[in-house]
Amino acid sequence: MIVDNRESGAPPRVRAAFPSAREAFAAFLRSVTATAAGTVLLPAYIGWSAREGSGVFDPVRASGLPYRFYRMTRDLRIDVDSVVAMLTGDVRVLVLIHYFGWPDPAASYLAHEARRRGVHVLEDEAHALLTDVIGGAAGRSGDAAIYSLHKMLPVTSGGMLVWNDGNDLGATGEGSSTDVSLDTRFDLAALAGRRIGNDAHVRHLLQPLAGRVDPLWPTTPAGVVPQSFPVLLRHADRTQVYHAMNARGFGVVSLYHTMIREITLAEFPDSHWLAQRIMNLPIHPSVSDSGMRQLVDELDRLSHG
Repeated sequence: MIVDNRESGAPPRVRAAFPSAREAFAAFLRSVTATAAGTVLLPAYIGWSAREGSGVFDPVRASGLPYRFYRMTRDLRIDVDSVVAMLTGDVRVLVLIHYFGWPDPAASYLAHEARRRGVHVLEDEAHALLTDVIGGAAGRSGDAAIYSLHKMLPVTSGGMLVWNDGNDLGATGEGSSTDVSLDTRFDLAALAGRRIGNDAHVRHLLQPLAGRVDPLWPTTPAGVVPQSFPVLLRHADRTQVYHAMNARGFGVVSLYHTMIREITLAEFPDSHWLAQRIMNLPIHPSVSDSGMRQLVDELDRLSHG
């Protein structure tokens, strides 16, 4: 069921369309710092690639705003104490990233604590569009959320900035902002259902590989619509397995294999530990049951180390 604030009596969400999620993020930063600049808090797990740069960090760098990183654990969960300790002084923005479609268990609490202190909260839903609009498990704790359409839908580009609580901070004259609707060509509920089914199927198939290839998170909560299925390679060289799997056409990715240089090994060793071991298995709607079985069989063969 699609969740819509207007059905529940809550203020409407105001949507603005942009060419990309990073441009939507940049517009959010300009809006909330127009009258008072301040520090942006970001999770210490942000990737970079030579082809795309960093969709999360590039807008922050371009804004010229000061920034700090809060700690993430080896299972990619927020170090809550790290965030709470930083919500002081000139902090203006807290960014919460819903990695691979999963909101962090502490995200709502931290958003509440931040907003209580006058800090604006952005939910980065580049991977969590369907967790928001279908599952209803994300997108409502912060001031706003951003979507990356091409990461969850069969389109080549597009981003969206969504303001909550009838917020008019988005009236910056940017984007196309009068309650822009998502593309009605796509059956979002069906796409979400297929992803949820594939998530459950691959989780089952991976059980015999326990101790060699483990799901990053033990369960997928209700309401979560995964973008991909993150696993940890315990013994095998992730880079070698990644290249071997893709040479056989399985389309795995590694989010994120390379941290931005600002997230240093010395300060954030757990982030780098994870970046060396994570691999994301495809669970998009076009992945068949037989294709997933073949993928796991190949992963079984390659993962002994």
